[in-house]
Amino acid sequence: MEKDNQVNINQDWEDVLNSININSLPIPYLVKLQLNLKNGNKQIIDVKSLLAHGSVQYVTNKINEMMRARSNEIANIDFTIDISAIQRNVTKATNSFTKKVNFKIKREGKKGKKKNDDS
Repeated sequence: MEKDNQVNINQDWEDVLNSININSLPIPYLVKLQLNLKNGNKQIIDVKSLLAHGSVQYVTNKINEMMRARSNEIANIDFTIDISAIQRNVTKATNSFTKKVNFKIKREGKKGKKKNDDS
């Protein structure tokens, strides 16, 4: 039974490189992509360095070009993510959300207090 499931999984992933959407990768948080080629060689794409010299859109297009050029040679892809950058972004978003919620609570509290004072 497990063997049947394994075959189905492999069939689903058969053409995955052609369907990868680089736009969905977290480009601002990538440090590098390592293209492991079928011949055993590796190609490193230094995403952090590319980002230092161009916009996220530019880097996305550049990575797409590189991957398309080698798509028939790629066995698999490894990537390294900057976890600290993700943590900073999550903290920033959380703080912003908390600030908005606290402001709304304070504002709603003042409205409720005014209504009670008017009675």
